[in-house]
Amino acid sequence: MAEQRSNHTPTRTTLTVRACVISDGTPGISLSMGREVIGEWTDSRVKTLSLTDENKVAIHGADGDLLYLFSAPGKLLSGEQVSDTEIAITFEI
Repeated sequence: MAEQRSNHTPTRTTLTVRACVISDGTPGISLSMGREVIGEWTDSRVKTLSLTDENKVAIHGADGDLLYLFSAPGKLLSGEQVSDTEIAITFEI
């Protein structure tokens, strides 16, 4: 069989992860691309975020314990720690 090649050109995008009050008024995590919120979930334990060496988002509770480790799909290009409650990660899919 002949090898098939993909005509897919990678798309670069930035995902912003925030520990904040989400749209239903509860504390939680918000995921957005540009101005559009693409996902959120409630978790009153979440207090801060940190960027790992692998450009993943570590989500921490009040005493600094790791609650979740979040990563974007595709090829991670960079990450920026905007504040202790906001991280932007850029990736290609």
